[in-house]
Amino acid sequence: MANPSITTSSKTRWLTRSILILLILGLAIFKLALSYKGLEQPMAMDQAQIARNVANGNGFTTNFMRPMEVINASKVARKNAVNFSEFKDTNHAPLNIVAIAAALKMTGYDKFDNCRMSEGGSYIYSADRVVSATSMFFFIVAMILAYTLVTRMFDETVAFATVVFLVLSELMLHYSTSGLPQPLMMCCLLASVHCMLSAIKAQERDDSLIQLTFLGLSFVFIVLMCLAGWLSIWIALGFIIFCAFYFRPFGAYAIPGLGLLIIALFVVSLGNKEFSGNVLGNAYYNFYNCLGGNEEIILRSTNESSIPFNSSGFILRLLGHIFSQFSTMYVNMGAILVTPFFILALLNRYKSRAVEGIKWATFSMWSFACIGMGVFGVNLPLHGAQTAILFAPLFTAFGISLLFNMLGRLKMDNRTFIVARGLAIFLMVIISAGPFLFNLPKDIYQGIWLSDRGRPNFPPYYPPALNIKLTNISNASDIIVTDQPWAVAWYANRKALWIPLSVDDYVNVLQPVFNKSEVRVQGFLITPSSHSPLDTQYGKSGGITGISERMGDFAPLAMEGKLLLMAPKHNMAFADFFTENSNNTKNVIPMGHIVSSRGQFPNRNFLLGTEIVYYSR
Repeated sequence: MANPSITTSSKTRWLTRSILILLILGLAIFKLALSYKGLEQPMAMDQAQIARNVANGNGFTTNFMRPMEVINASKVARKNAVNFSEFKDTNHAPLNIVAIAAALKMTGYDKFDNCRMSEGGSYIYSADRVVSATSMFFFIVAMILAYTLVTRMFDETVAFATVVFLVLSELMLHYSTSGLPQPLMMCCLLASVHCMLSAIKAQERDDSLIQLTFLGLSFVFIVLMCLAGWLSIWIALGFIIFCAFYFRPFGAYAIPGLGLLIIALFVVSLGNKEFSGNVLGNAYYNFYNCLGGNEEIILRSTNESSIPFNSSGFILRLLGHIFSQFSTMYVNMGAILVTPFFILALLNRYKSRAVEGIKWATFSMWSFACIGMGVFGVNLPLHGAQTAILFAPLFTAFGISLLFNMLGRLKMDNRTFIVARGLAIFLMVIISAGPFLFNLPKDIYQGIWLSDRGRPNFPPYYPPALNIKLTNISNASDIIVTDQPWAVAWYANRKALWIPLSVDDYVNVLQPVFNKSEVRVQGFLITPSSHSPLDTQYGKSGGITGISERMGDFAPLAMEGKLLLMAPKHNMAFADFFTENSNNTKNVIPMGHIVSSRGQFPNRNFLLGTEIVYYSR
């Protein structure tokens, strides 16, 4: 007769796995169907439109252009014209873009006309779901990798609890459909730790060939993670340093990983150098965040030396940014209650040498990730450069294992221990997943009954206005200046220039580059990104002060729509008040000479009432 305990264990194992599968699939359907609002992250839209170009065989070209990029490209071109039809992207790591391109190609959405929206149709852009489904696929793979990894390190109970915490985290679920590279990066990190665990176990058996093989695979996955998101290079450095000190002889096993990383980055940097004149591409400007500057302001300018930033107190500012990563760890890892327990787990010595090694490898990688995020000034939980979220599976697993250790020391009998363990996990899951579970009934109700056309992320995004109206009244060869260039490039498939802060930059610096290249600006598009922003990424003020900071000389355009909304009976053109300089001694072209009823772009096209206005010739 079969052993009853083994039979029960097998049944329990398959039951827990079935519950996880149903939970993950149910949440995937919920996020992609019932509560889906489309893409909301600028980086996701930017990578999606580049991926469409890749799928069409145009390489890593972009329709989203930043003023600083245009100037750098013109400096490299020198006397030659800049080819805006093949404008290269130097901002993003390539791997996630390639994955999205493959998904678009397989679904036929690589062709812009195949996913055009229609009047009276859904508010959700169909290609958005393809991008989000790609993220969801990698998220599900990451959960499978997390489950198998934690099972190898501890047991299936810890693995089950870990995955439940992860899939019920509101922040994790946001990432799962965001289109951002974090789900792919998490897959690469967990796969690398899987291989590292095998390498450590092989070292214990003194099997050098297996050890070297798995360590090599671990380095491959770490490099792939870097090719999915540049900021994870800091994680790679922490991983390589751990290998240098952990494996014998000291330093020898870190050399292959460092060499592989350098080769991969060198190949990518060649393209950046050729187009922008800088091996780092636009990633170079991220350093200004820690220097007291602002990356957005610099990229919307045309002369980096004219941008004021405070380089004094750099060390103190850097330390402040780094230590802020420790204070925001809980939030940045999805507000999972057990993640802070990892710090306490560092004081606990595990019997398994492999688990002990993974613990310190995780700490090394996370420490360097904090330094990287500190240098680049990343402090938002949901952000394309956020890497703290990648460690949530490992931190959660170690936190749960420590909790079980503490319960085990209370000397309870077996049955009482199981009940106490289950109750503790249940209560912590309820607390961690509280925001998501509290809003779940309302989201399901709204998704099923309240909108058969979907609910877009408005403000600031309204895909039909761009995909239908803007596309119909614009052409693909010329440039649209806008405060929402990532959305114009993705939804309208039009060349979009991030609106500069200065009229002088537009007229005297950018316009000559366009003239030499025989392209023209066909219009200005103003959206809620400038007058009704929801994010506080740059810490800007609200109201008129915020609009002025965000839009510079073009602030009157952002205010015009709001004034029309408040005075609908008066079809006033606020920009007409800015056709003359208040100080005649300054040789500066007023904003009204460009965009007003008497300027170069006199026609106003209301694409969504006064919320989205397109000024054309």
